[in-house]
Amino acid sequence: MKRLGRPALGALVVLAVLCWWFWPASDAAPGPRGSGHRVIVLGFDGMDPTLLRAGIDAGNLPNFAALATDGSFQPLGTTDPPQSPVAWSSFATGLNPGEHGIFDFLHRDPSRYGIEFSIAEQLPPETLDLLGMKVPIADGLLVNRRQGEPFWNRAEAEGLRSSVYRVPVTYPVDSITHMIAGMGVPDLLGTQGTYTLIANHRVEAAESGGRVLMVKSNADGSIETPLEGPENPAGGGPMSVPLRITQHGDGVSLKIDSQELTLQPGQWSDWLPIDFRFLALGSVRGMVRAQLQSGYPRVRLYLTPIQVDPMKPALPISAPPHDAERLAQVIGRFHTLGMPEETWSMNQNHLDEAAWLDSVKTTLAEGEAMLKQALIKNDSDLIIKTFVQPDRVSHMFWRAIDTEHPLHAESSELARGAIDWIYQESDRIIGETRAAMQPGDRLIVLSDHGFTHYRRSAHVNRWLLEHGYLALKPGKTESAPLFADIDWTKTRAYAMGLNGIYLNQVGREAQGIVTADQRDALIAELGAALPTWRDAKNDQPIVLHAHAGSATYHGAHLDDAPDVVVGFNVGYRASWQTTLGAVPPVLVEDNLQKWSGDHCVAPELVPGILLTSFPLATPPSDIAGVGALIMAEAKAQ
Repeated sequence: MKRLGRPALGALVVLAVLCWWFWPASDAAPGPRGSGHRVIVLGFDGMDPTLLRAGIDAGNLPNFAALATDGSFQPLGTTDPPQSPVAWSSFATGLNPGEHGIFDFLHRDPSRYGIEFSIAEQLPPETLDLLGMKVPIADGLLVNRRQGEPFWNRAEAEGLRSSVYRVPVTYPVDSITHMIAGMGVPDLLGTQGTYTLIANHRVEAAESGGRVLMVKSNADGSIETPLEGPENPAGGGPMSVPLRITQHGDGVSLKIDSQELTLQPGQWSDWLPIDFRFLALGSVRGMVRAQLQSGYPRVRLYLTPIQVDPMKPALPISAPPHDAERLAQVIGRFHTLGMPEETWSMNQNHLDEAAWLDSVKTTLAEGEAMLKQALIKNDSDLIIKTFVQPDRVSHMFWRAIDTEHPLHAESSELARGAIDWIYQESDRIIGETRAAMQPGDRLIVLSDHGFTHYRRSAHVNRWLLEHGYLALKPGKTESAPLFADIDWTKTRAYAMGLNGIYLNQVGREAQGIVTADQRDALIAELGAALPTWRDAKNDQPIVLHAHAGSATYHGAHLDDAPDVVVGFNVGYRASWQTTLGAVPPVLVEDNLQKWSGDHCVAPELVPGILLTSFPLATPPSDIAGVGALIMAEAKAQ
């Protein structure tokens, strides 16, 4: 998912840190297990049933093949839309999006046409202004926008112990036996991942998700710059730590805060803890990894987003609160950012394919170590671990297996083997997990959706403009993100996110013009018109179907749902500009980014997978039913 620009959340992160210090939660020892066997659940985000079946048939995935033979294997229905936060929310709660309230990666605020991250919201604490310092005197509130009770909470209430690691939409964490939060955890800037690229020469700026620091070398050739972190609660801008680079042979010597190390070109560092200090009250601990892309004379140094250090967590990323620290003491520091695979840095050519895959290998190894520790600890009846790497690798390297993608011909050998590699790594994890199972244990493997081609980007707001549903301010022919030049007094519908269109409705939107008695007719009109949209390049339909949100969802959060849910055809997806409310000058264009595969299309095109180590008499039809299956197996004799 493309990163939103840095909001004013850095200060809220620091205030949340202060609350975390002043009101620490206590760790309670887990009770005894409630069952004589374990249910082990492995989620492989984005694993596609067609690719999986092809790998099994080719003999390349022997452990998946054995699991399918011993138990069961079938496609698994995904959610509408088939987006990870939507699908994993339905997995956790058993609810449809109208009930759990997650409809997209992005959430809209109709009162101001605002765009926000959909998973978690940090509300500021009540503070006291003390000597210019805002000191919390009452707790802030960290809210998971996902509603509904996760099945692991129900399991705990029934005496079953649960260990849940890195499942998406689990921030803030639930109070269960063990949990490490997944998608939703911010970096210390309050974003979903802002990397830093430092260079002593001209480098193309980041369009999104990163910051480029072009720094002049000193007379002695050294490079010095502050690395900015979260906002200072005392005011005056962000806190920072000093960073210095000097030549060391073919590589560099790097000093950041109190850490000193040497790096060779192409080398990643270990985790580097850094402390952002303010006044005399203490510091906020973060950590980064560094990768030297090139040494002197043209230095390029890449830094990951500044993440919560599990050795000294500044935010509540685990349950019990000290679990992250205890785990890190055993397996070492690990990525804590909710979406740590830095796809946008590779999209913008700020991280090359080899370095990016090395980073993915690190996150994969961290996840394996978490899983192994849970199996060894043996104190939980449910062990649930999600691996997101199949999704991320498929997003970035699908161009290499799609012969019709605009970038296919220039795909490297590394790119051409990447998806096979991650499927084979997933197969290895299956084999090692089965080898570690105890008699009576049961294994369930699933993915939230599959994958397909993303060759062309559809600018939905441009289509709405050209068909008279959206209007621009006088003299404007296009509009920047965040609805910069929309004329709301003449706009009846607008697109935001990856699959949604919303009516500009009276009494709901800030400047709504569509009345209640016009609503149903307008939704029906859009639903009929969108499937007639064809690509002038090849005469292919861009949209397979578009239907009313009210016909798709039910529940207390229906008012937050898209009024029209757009199901794109194979090869097409809403453009990045569409997601953020922009109106580019063209209707459709080639996707020339490395992010070349996707799943935000009509859900019937991208089902997930379900495998079990035991036969299934009545398999669940979709991902919302898997929690009930897990609970039934946990309680079975």
